[in-house]
Amino acid sequence: MNTLTIATATLQSIARRARLASAAHKPLELKLSPEESAALADVLTETLKDDQSWYWSEEWQAGEQAAEADLAAGRGQVFDTMEDFFAGPGA
Repeated sequence: MNTLTIATATLQSIARRARLASAAHKPLELKLSPEESAALADVLTETLKDDQSWYWSEEWQAGEQAAEADLAAGRGQVFDTMEDFFAGPGA
């Protein structure tokens, strides 16, 4: 069995446990074996590398932190509709 097959089987097992927890209206509690942890880490690393690596860059994370600080300080505006948003402040 190759690494991709092991990772796929591991993810299917984790997904099955998540579905069962959801159906039972219980929180998902994962206790992964070392093999499952490694397989999950490999898949997540590849996924992030291919699809979302930009989000985890230092530059992007600095912007995320600045945005969170603005929100925490009350610097922001809430719009009731998208039309209001596009119209802009004071419109």
